Amino acid sequence: MNYRVGVFGFLALEPLKTGTDALGDSGNFALLDIAQALKFVQRNIERFGGDPSNVTLMGQSAGAIDVWALMTSPLADALFHRAVPISGGISTAATLPAGSIPIISPASVYRTQGEQLLHELLIADGRAADATAAQAVVAGMTDAQVADYLRSKSAAAILSTVLAKLGPKGLSGSGPIPDGNVLPADPIAAIRAGQYRAIPVLAGNTRDEGKLFAPFLTLLPPAGSPPGFIVDDATRFRMMAGYDPNAAPQLTDADIINAAYLPADAPGTGWTARAELLDDVFMTVNRIDVLDALTSRQSNVWFYRFDWDEEPAPWNDVYGAAHAFDLPFLFGNFGPSLFSNAANSRANEPGRLALSKAMMQSIAAFARNGDPNNPAVPQWPAWPAAMVFDASPTATAIHVEADGRLE
Repeated sequence: MNYRVGVFGFLALEPLKTGTDALGDSGNFALLDIAQALKFVQRNIERFGGDPSNVTLMGQSAGAIDVWALMTSPLADALFHRAVPISGGISTAATLPAGSIPIISPASVYRTQGEQLLHELLIADGRAADATAAQAVVAGMTDAQVADYLRSKSAAAILSTVLAKLGPKGLSGSGPIPDGNVLPADPIAAIRAGQYRAIPVLAGNTRDEGKLFAPFLTLLPPAGSPPGFIVDDATRFRMMAGYDPNAAPQLTDADIINAAYLPADAPGTGWTARAELLDDVFMTVNRIDVLDALTSRQSNVWFYRFDWDEEPAPWNDVYGAAHAFDLPFLFGNFGPSLFSNAANSRANEPGRLALSKAMMQSIAAFARNGDPNNPAVPQWPAWPAAMVFDASPTATAIHVEADGRLE
């Protein structure tokens, strides 16, 4: 289902709460909307030849976070029966090692975000000179007046305020709010206590998740680390759109990657090593936390890692097996798209298409049977084992690793 509520998907503003509707007061409007879509499936899928007792919910990145959230929410009980969360997690800082980047922020962060959004809107309208004055203005308004004021604002105005004003304060994030009703305050603890929907799970990650998050390298030690790319997104997108994947390389790593991280394969300091360190404290720890929690309660949990990095140079270094690069393989759709010229060439087509076929057969087997094992892959053990999806330019190189915690 589409993201239909946009910037309003996760919005915690006290004046909008009624005190009589725990679901609406949660601020988790995106999760409520996904639950409505799943109810539509339950009511209508038989008319399309589907089985309402065998529904698979699949999501990637933010979508994967939503899948995990619904598994731990009473909201979606019996609405889906298999889960495929790809490149996401559901951990708060409480269950992660020190120095990790948690997927889920505390509910207090979202309350602060809502308050700051309201203050910035008032300042932009000239109703307050600064945050202190805005706080005084809000104190003089009734909840109904605040609600009317917020509802008078367009989605575009609110989104631009979130990006331009809240972003520099670290308050532009969006995700499920652990309010204690729609989502437990500690989802991992809820899983370990058996308070979740125990269904078959097929999770996945890409090997080089961090390579799509170049700006996040500034979060890593040492302090003052530069971002990974020297070009902005628009420039990089134009580079990809105009690239000929079947010609000799028209760019080098140095045209895109910050010189501080070159050569890209330098141990410790190179682009690949730094992106891997980012992945270690972000995607990897969140993945291990939730999958280990699940397997403390159930055995039908499988995991894949996507390692394919056969893009034409220099994109094989720039992206490799980056975040979201498994999606074209899972859907058998290689473009045209923003990234297709940077990823797909005639040289890598045989291996790429063969790998995609095996991945699609695995997803189909899981959706049908609740088990991803199928003739296209080796015997697939449950977590902590990992099925590694990879290929050379001409053939698949799929294999099993005994411990998916290691990369």
